[in-house]
Amino acid sequence: MDRSTHSSWLVTSPEPRPQKMLPEPRRAVARARTYGGDLVTAQVYAIARAPGFVCVEQEIPGRAPWNAWLPERAVTPV
Repeated sequence: MDRSTHSSWLVTSPEPRPQKMLPEPRRAVARARTYGGDLVTAQVYAIARAPGFVCVEQEIPGRAPWNAWLPERAVTPV
């Protein structure tokens, strides 16, 4: 992955199993590292869950949404 092109994307964990999609996306705040190395707080949507993890959808201007699996402690519902 080209880190300069994807530097604002949240770093995703390996896909956990089993996974369950949420009935509808839920607004949340994520505090996590980006591929550029920054620790950021981002407005996201929680879209799925797995034991100990939440999959979030990150909106990035000018790009398709990015999905990332984050530890559940890094995601707070709003």
